[in-house]
Amino acid sequence: MTETYDIAGYCRISVDEEMDRDNTSIENQKAIIEDYVKQKFPGSTLIFYEDRDRSGYTFEKREGYQKMRPLLMGHQYDILIIKDFSRFSRRNSRGLVELEDLRDRGVRIISIGDNIDFPTYDDWTAIQFRFLVNEMPVTDASKKVKSVIDRRQNDGKWICAVPYGYIITNTKNMTIAIDPPAAQVVQTIFTRYNEGWGYKKIANYLTEQKIPTPRMHEKMRREANGEETKIQARQEWSNVPIQGILENNFYIGTLRQGKYVRKRINGPEIKKDELDHIVFENHHEAIIDKQTFAVAQEQRKKRTRFNYRGIKKYVNVYSKQ
Repeated sequence: MTETYDIAGYCRISVDEEMDRDNTSIENQKAIIEDYVKQKFPGSTLIFYEDRDRSGYTFEKREGYQKMRPLLMGHQYDILIIKDFSRFSRRNSRGLVELEDLRDRGVRIISIGDNIDFPTYDDWTAIQFRFLVNEMPVTDASKKVKSVIDRRQNDGKWICAVPYGYIITNTKNMTIAIDPPAAQVVQTIFTRYNEGWGYKKIANYLTEQKIPTPRMHEKMRREANGEETKIQARQEWSNVPIQGILENNFYIGTLRQGKYVRKRINGPEIKKDELDHIVFENHHEAIIDKQTFAVAQEQRKKRTRFNYRGIKKYVNVYSKQ
C-alpha cells in the first residue's frame, strides 16, 4: 500500500522581475509541484501557500509563509515542497536557520529544482551552497540600486514623492509643479502660525472650513484623474501634518536628499546628520518665501523652549497667575 502524506506547497514571486525572470509565474511553480506530488506521493493531500511581490530576504513580511509556518510547526503537514530554494529564502544565514527550525520540528523539506530531500538525504553542504548562490543576486541588486539612487541624489534628480502642495507632472523627468488649492492651504498655515496660532487651533480651523486633509486631497485628486487608489484618509486635521508642513524647507524651493541611510537590506532607516544631507537650493518653485519660513522656524524654537501652547481662550480666575 502506498503511503500518503499531508503536503504544503509553497510558492513565491519577488518584486524584482530581473531577479525572478525564471520564476515569473506562481502558476508555473504550482504546476511543477503538483506534477511532482502526483508522481512521488500519489493520493497525498496538497495545499498551496503563496506570496506575490514579496522579497525572499525576509520571512516576516510574507503573509502566505507566516500563515503556513505554524501549521508546519504544529505537525499539520508532513512535507513542505518548493520549486527550488530561491523560493524559500534568498538570505543565506536566515534561510538556513529557518530550515533547521523546520527540520527540528519533524518537517521534511523537498526542493525539486535543487534535487534535495531534507533531512531524508541530509546533504547540508549542498544546501549551504544553494543558499549562498541564491543570496548573491539580492546583494548584487541592492548595490546596483543604491548606486543609481546615490548618483541621482547627487544630481538632484531622485525624488520619491513631493509634499502636500506639489505634484509630480512627469515621473520620467521628475518635473515638479505647484498644486494651487493645496498651496493656498500651506500659505494659510504659515500665515496663521506666524500670527500666533498653535498647531491645534490651525488644525481645528481647517477642519471647520471643510478643507480636505493632505491624504484626503491626494485621494480626491487621484480619483478625479480616474485612478484607482486604496488611500485611507480622515476628514479631520491633526497636529502632525501641520507641524510637518511648517518644518519642511521644500516649500521654499529647497530639495534635501540623503536624509536617511540603511545599513543592511530590509534594515531600519537611520537618520543622518543634517551636515551630511545633499541640499539643492532654488531647486523648484517655492510656495513660501524665505522670510516667512524663517519667521516660522524662529517661532517654533521659541514655543518649544517655553512650552508654548497658544493663547488661552478662557482664563481660569481660580488658577495661579
